[in-house]
Parts: sequence; C-alpha cells; structure tokens
Amino acid sequence: MHLAMAAVELTASPQAPHQRLNPNLLTDVLWAYAEPADRPEHLTVLTGEGRADLVLYSLAESAQEARSGALHLVRRALSTSPLLSGWEAREIPLDHLDALGAPDLERPP
Repeated sequence: MHLAMAAVELTASPQAPHQRLNPNLLTDVLWAYAEPADRPEHLTVLTGEGRADLVLYSLAESAQEARSGALHLVRRALSTSPLLSGWEAREIPLDHLDALGAPDLERPP
C-alpha cells in the first residue's frame, strides 16, 4: 500500500443553491463524510464560482483504487450534504495537473 493522489472536479448546476463554496467548509464536509475504509491522508481544495477542484491523497494499492475511492467519497458527500445539493463530480485526469498537483485551469480536461 502506498500514498496515491486522485483529483476530482466539482461543478454546480444552475439550480445549486450555493454557486461558490468556502474551501475550508468544503474540506470539513468531505472529512466528515470520509470513512476509515477510504484511508484518506490529505485533501487540498481550490474553489471558484460554480467550481471546486479537489486533490485527495489516500493509502491505496493502486492509482485506480485511489481514483475510485476519491470519487466514491466525494459522491457520498454530494448525495448527502445539503451544502452540495446541485453539484456534480468528475475525475480530473492526472495529466491535467500541474507539477505541484494542482489542476491546470488553462488546459481543458
């Protein structure tokens, strides 16, 4: 098992009651929905109007397991948290990250 990185993009639908999320609050919400089986280690959140980019580090057997687990955790929070009503998640391919692991917003996914 090793530390693996996964990136997820959240986007708000026009019907979402919150079009801009506080990054600290979003971080707290995601940690609240994390389960021991997710094996989370670290979470970085960048937010903007109608968008949030997440980089999740977890202990995993493979990169695929890390990506799957990250999406599962985020979708669990999306389906349950009123704060995230109207938001959707999708994986950011790792080649869409800059050298520091942050989403490269200049490159389309």
